[in-house]
Amino acid sequence: MANTVEHETPSGILARLRSTMRIRSDRLGVWVLNAIILIYLGYEAPNFFNAGNIHAVLNDASILGIGAAAMTVLIMAGAFDLSVTAIMGLAPIVALLLVGNMSGPVIVLVSVLAGAVLGLINGLIITRGHVAPFVATLGTLFAFSSIGAVITDGNAVFVTSPFVFELATGRVLGIIPYSFLILLGVCAFCWLILRRLHMGRWVRAAGSNIRAAHVSGIDLQWVYVFLFILSGALTGLAAIILTGYLASAVATQAPNYNLNAIAAVVVGGTSLRGGEGTLVGTVLAAFLFAMVNNGLILLGVNNYWQYLATGVILVLALALGMIGPGGKPWRRADPGT
Repeated sequence: MANTVEHETPSGILARLRSTMRIRSDRLGVWVLNAIILIYLGYEAPNFFNAGNIHAVLNDASILGIGAAAMTVLIMAGAFDLSVTAIMGLAPIVALLLVGNMSGPVIVLVSVLAGAVLGLINGLIITRGHVAPFVATLGTLFAFSSIGAVITDGNAVFVTSPFVFELATGRVLGIIPYSFLILLGVCAFCWLILRRLHMGRWVRAAGSNIRAAHVSGIDLQWVYVFLFILSGALTGLAAIILTGYLASAVATQAPNYNLNAIAAVVVGGTSLRGGEGTLVGTVLAAFLFAMVNNGLILLGVNNYWQYLATGVILVLALALGMIGPGGKPWRRADPGT
């Protein structure tokens, strides 16, 4: 049988290459901004490249990146989870109240399981209750936050487990935090789901055209329930790392985690329309936000400017990602093409 590639027309090859370049161009902004900000901070903030500061940047980026990796998969499927901010507080609180500080590994496991259960609740509300993800997770955002505040009376729950402290603050080679290694493992797991399992094809199909995916026989209810469980579990993992870093858990310990995670996904090059995405871009965007926040602190800039910086980065990254050769804007292909 003749190879179809050999008989592909020049116009077909050109169209395929242009399609690939369109997707790659979406990631251009985050690459460019990372390089610019890295060079600038290295020049303006000499302490930026200290081992301790690099460890702090990697740790902050990893905590955001773990949740953003799950958010990438969700957005590729045409959904997103606003409740991750509340799960960041509630999951470690549940773990510490149930387990105490007796066994560090069990604390981590229970935090992940608690996040998975909260994600399951989201998935069931969406699939069984036929509620849109935005409305469902907005509602559970308030509900989970309230539960966390009620069961602790608004107080912090302190952690003294050496294992949790080591997980959050330990490092390899004196500079690479354990959280970064966990982030790499999480990204590898998400990549395996997207590129090597049937679930990945179902995710892209649901994000590209949900009606066509339903007609083709894909069990969309199972897909969305699984993805929200995954989002909750990984958020619970990020939450216990943050708890160890802060030495305590409080219901409001990550007030903007959901928006930062979504921003990292978008800046990294994942389409909000679903169907396509990039874990590499998401991780790069997480590091971009961590570098900017850290750099503003080193430069003595007021913390309130971090929100402005995040907004500017979001706009710049998207603008740069839409510029092609010759300064002309890329035009995305339709989802069905």
